[in-house]
Formats: sequence, structure tokens, C-alpha cells
Amino acid sequence: MRSFWHCFVLATLALLAACSEPAPTSSGDGIFTAAQAERGEGLFNTHCVRCHSIQEFRGPAWNSIWAGAPLSALYVRIANTMPLDQPGSLGSTEATAITAHILAANGMPGGEELLSGDLQWMTGISLSPTASN
Repeated sequence: MRSFWHCFVLATLALLAACSEPAPTSSGDGIFTAAQAERGEGLFNTHCVRCHSIQEFRGPAWNSIWAGAPLSALYVRIANTMPLDQPGSLGSTEATAITAHILAANGMPGGEELLSGDLQWMTGISLSPTASN
């Protein structure tokens, strides 16, 4: 016969499993906050517009280069190689905000949690295609 504690632990684990949300798998799963994307827009305008237009990261240009790639590829590109005159000078907070801005510019929805610089987690997130815009 099972003990009370054994049954209690099994019931608790089942409840936790039923209540947990599935892990996001795409950039369309609300993986950043709207405030983070807004901050990223300001950072993009400060650090990126000297060499880039947001149009390079939207619509057909986005789909041909980034759609289907892991989120980590975009983040690492921004964090390690940008801005061109000071590669790698952006911190994780700035690079994730710029990444969030690019996702928002492609119509990806915001969510409740900040996008973090966790590369292992980002590798499991696929960048969604966007409608031409």
C-alpha cells in the first residue's frame, strides 16, 4: 500500500505538470515584453541606424535570411559583431532589447517575460517567418 506522502508527492507533481505552460518554441510565442522592444527601438536608433535600416530585418529580407533560424543566431550576431565600429560592446540587456525590437517590427507578439540572453534557451526558439511588409 502506498503511503500518504507518496500519494501526496505524486498528486503535487501531477498538479504542477498540468499547471505549467508549454515552453515557447518560436518567436511568435510572446518571448519578450513590449517595453523591452520599445527600449530596443531606441537602442536600434542610437547604435544601428548608422549602418542599417529596420527594413533590412523585415518582410522578404527577414524571411530569406532569418526565418527558421534559431533565435540564438540573431542574438549572437547582434551581441558579438555589432555595432561594426565597436563589435561586442553591447551588453546582454542591450542586445536582447534590440533583438526584441526586431521581433516586434516583424509583428511578433510581446509577452509577460523579458527576453533573456540565455543562449541554450534561445537555441530552442525558431524565428518565425513574417508576412511581407
